[in-house]
Amino acid sequence: MTDIVIVNYNSTDHLLNCLESVKKNLNGMSADIFVQDNASKDNVSRILSEFPDVILHINAKNLGFAKAVNQAIRQGKSEYLILLNPDTRITEDFFKTSLEFMRKNPDVGVMGPKISDNDGRLQNSARAFPTPLTAFFGRSSFLSKKFPQNPITSRNLLSLKSDGKTPMTVDWVSGACMVIRRNAIEDAGLLDERFFMYWEDADWCRRMWESGWKVVYYPRAWVYHYVGGSSEKSVFRSVIEFHKSVYRLFEKYLDSSLSFFKPLVFGGLAVRIVFILISHLLERLSDKLIRVPDISFFKPSSSSDGRIKILRIISRLNIGGPAIHVCMLTNGLNPEKFESMLITGKISPQEGDMGYLFNAYPKKPLVVSELQREISFFTDIKAFLHIFRILMKEKPDIVDTHTAKAGTSARMAVMAYNLLRNKNIRMVHTFHGHVFEGYFSSINSLLFVYIERILARSTDLIIAISPSQQYELSEKYHIAPREKIKTIELGFDLQPFLSCKQLKGQFRERLNIGSETLLIGIIGRLVPIKNHIMFFKAAKQFIDQHPDKDVRFIVVGDGELRDELEDFCHSQGLADHVKFCGWIKDVPQVYADLDILALTSLNEGTPFSIIESMAASVPVIATDVGGVSDLLGESVDTPLLRGGRGVSVCRQGILCPKNDAQSFAQGLAYLVSEDPVQQDLRVSRAREFAQAHFNHRRLFSDMESLYLDLMA
Repeated sequence: MTDIVIVNYNSTDHLLNCLESVKKNLNGMSADIFVQDNASKDNVSRILSEFPDVILHINAKNLGFAKAVNQAIRQGKSEYLILLNPDTRITEDFFKTSLEFMRKNPDVGVMGPKISDNDGRLQNSARAFPTPLTAFFGRSSFLSKKFPQNPITSRNLLSLKSDGKTPMTVDWVSGACMVIRRNAIEDAGLLDERFFMYWEDADWCRRMWESGWKVVYYPRAWVYHYVGGSSEKSVFRSVIEFHKSVYRLFEKYLDSSLSFFKPLVFGGLAVRIVFILISHLLERLSDKLIRVPDISFFKPSSSSDGRIKILRIISRLNIGGPAIHVCMLTNGLNPEKFESMLITGKISPQEGDMGYLFNAYPKKPLVVSELQREISFFTDIKAFLHIFRILMKEKPDIVDTHTAKAGTSARMAVMAYNLLRNKNIRMVHTFHGHVFEGYFSSINSLLFVYIERILARSTDLIIAISPSQQYELSEKYHIAPREKIKTIELGFDLQPFLSCKQLKGQFRERLNIGSETLLIGIIGRLVPIKNHIMFFKAAKQFIDQHPDKDVRFIVVGDGELRDELEDFCHSQGLADHVKFCGWIKDVPQVYADLDILALTSLNEGTPFSIIESMAASVPVIATDVGGVSDLLGESVDTPLLRGGRGVSVCRQGILCPKNDAQSFAQGLAYLVSEDPVQQDLRVSRAREFAQAHFNHRRLFSDMESLYLDLMA
């Protein structure tokens, strides 16, 4: 049994939606729902016609939030209490996830879920206790909104540090949604009724900690929150009450020896009130004077034969999953409904070229030589103009861009075309990975984040290729709101890998390596982001710790770091154990003879090598970056690795911390010595997972539905 408490004040329209989401997602769970109404004037009694079992209490006057909550707490008797704002909306499995967590963690007094705005943006509901800097770097402050990754905001808004999955102890969580243990309330006391509204949640959590109870942010439980459902109806009073509560919280916990600070803080808050009220006034005036033009009358062009015309653009067809992905989409969609054309850029000299994929198809890609990997102002301008001329000629309905460079040049060209030609070409952009971490300096990375945010505003839909990537794009980097980002996993023809065991022995014969030798391989470009140095450091540790093992480390791929990596192997005494193979076209032959596939990247989207390996029944060990954890699945309890350095045995593979060679060597040792039956079970699960999730027919179906919906 659970008590659900909602305090309402002139938000009954929101409250009806909230109650509907609560009822929909209780899934048979028993709960008493208390609605405490603070003298609303919008006919709150109408909720009883739709929800007759709600326990409604209407106060004669507005008692404030804390006092109204306390009224309901005194009425309830359940072990857990869930506090909700009337403008929240419960998501599926919220109750089950929240209460299971509380039952499994008896030392937690308060749990706060992930809270998103209605548009999907993270509200940063888990925070550190306020300091004087909170006024400038708080959740809704100008500096935090414009520069969310600055170090002061990061220290204050603890949600930014969350990986979106793991429980995290925090100072306090928002009262918009809390799950509270009744025993903790009995120890810490009820809400402090001196707080009329705002900051009573921070005070309560502080008292929870002082009473020996933990406060935890648990992002697997999730609710939406329409901010200001009640308070926006009286901006003046909300601003005043907010600052009164700030001062009350400051005064309550101020050391008596520092009481001389009180006049200074009081004066500062008074100035802040004036500033905010003037800002609200100017904002309302600008809303009345400025109107956004309606462009809904724009109609997309159409293919001459009635099909939807798609212009797909990728920076280059270098070796990797994106090239295979766009080849399949360009040639695999239903030709009766879609007409597809691919534009690609120029391969760099040290990159492997996958243009041969199109040899089997009559339709070849159009190469724009100015569209290339390197950043060059004049070359990039030429690429923009070239793409613009193609748009003028082809008049597509949809432009679907892939990878960062193509996404920038092409989307800018589409924006210019739509503006100058009075058209409305739809824009879709796919993130196969991102360049926000591991590629550039922190300043350049921040610049690219802002560029992508600007481009996202004019993009109709963004595609993430894994749930983790969708979380990063929407919640960590704030590229676009969640509802603008759709997760569509990659899809490939996996049959060559599913049947590759018939090639067993051929690759070893090419390398003159016997069947008894342990073969550990890494497949990919030899570039910094793939972190081959870590692979070799782990190899060195593994060899030193297992001198009796006959092992070879195989490097498939090429790139700008090849000479440097070969020199490193010589300096570490690894030359006899490491074989650089360059690019190999017949990759299924490699997987047929591999004993373990390794991936040591610093950043990834959804690495194709892992999908290939899973389909080929080769055990996988990889660093926990990007969408890798989505591929390898949840961790399972493995006594051998308890107390280790972060190595996780997952349902479909072994997951290690990034840039940690010692952990990687530990994971390799585990794989080599693991019970064969357990390893076979994991490999079998991985093979089934790859077949179920990355089938090319599923990809075609998903993308065709997406394009049709976009044009509807």
